[in-house]
Amino acid sequence: MKLFRTKVWSWFDIALLKWSCILCGMIAGAYFADFTKRYIWLIAAAALLMAIRPAAAYFRTTASGCDHQQC
Repeated sequence: MKLFRTKVWSWFDIALLKWSCILCGMIAGAYFADFTKRYIWLIAAAALLMAIRPAAAYFRTTASGCDHQQC
């Protein structure tokens, strides 16, 4: 069994993954409420930093779906 493989996800699979991550994050946030409140700005900055690469990759892709690194 290969651990990493290429897969095309349907919109429904991505939606389920997104909501499961959101719900797990809510549970973790409720469990670690004091820690989360103390470091809210650090957590928010980390979330923004991690969102930069996917957003840049999305906007870097041309209309034909081919980005500059793979063409």
